[in-house]
Amino acid sequence: MRRIPRVSDVIEIIAEKALLVGIGGVVLLILSGVLFFYGGQYGGTLPLAIVLLLVGLAMSGFASHHAWQIKKVQRFDVVCSYCQANNQLVDKPENDFTCVECNRLIPIKDNLPLPVQQVRCGYCNGINFYSEKTEILLCEECNHEIPIAVDDENRPKKKLAAAYAIVDDEMSYELLLVGKGNKTEDLIGALQHMLALNRNQVKQMLDELPCVLLTGINRRKAEMLQAQLSIHDGIAEMRVIADNQPSVR
Repeated sequence: MRRIPRVSDVIEIIAEKALLVGIGGVVLLILSGVLFFYGGQYGGTLPLAIVLLLVGLAMSGFASHHAWQIKKVQRFDVVCSYCQANNQLVDKPENDFTCVECNRLIPIKDNLPLPVQQVRCGYCNGINFYSEKTEILLCEECNHEIPIAVDDENRPKKKLAAAYAIVDDEMSYELLLVGKGNKTEDLIGALQHMLALNRNQVKQMLDELPCVLLTGINRRKAEMLQAQLSIHDGIAEMRVIADNQPSVR
């Protein structure tokens, strides 16, 4: 299957080509202007000035055409199954590709991202993710293999051993941010995306730790967001809400 390029990569290639050719065209136009200016004094330079002018105009037109092509680049949005970040490709994805935000491999089937499930490692209690395409699951923290059940023909089932599965409940939780590490900028970006806040609001929250990020969410969502924040050195805790009302799905 062919690799579908990202929109940002295509734009970068087009812009770089347009910039290089455009700079060359501007230089030739300047040189032609200088030759035209001094042509009457020294003679013999006008033909060269005309050639440089024509080439410079052609290069400038080529650069302008390429710059205009940036607006015509197709965009196909793919939402990451893990962090919900938007990835823009120039066409529908045909195979798995790496998320621009969390650097995880997004599983693709029939041109669409597959949903992922969570599982806790039975060795270190770390949260891991898997999809129906997963055949071998290694813990991201301790590198132990998390066992996946197999059928009678030894083919992987998309079902994890019961001892490792995350058990959800009907309790409502709140997610609190209690600490931050050294990846402050990454954490600010993650919180902006997660909470739909601007940069100043997020920075104010980080100055007033601990703070409540979300409330009234289910256990699974709380654990998923907790895992996402840990990638950016954010230390989050989930607590059961006192009134124990059913969580918002």
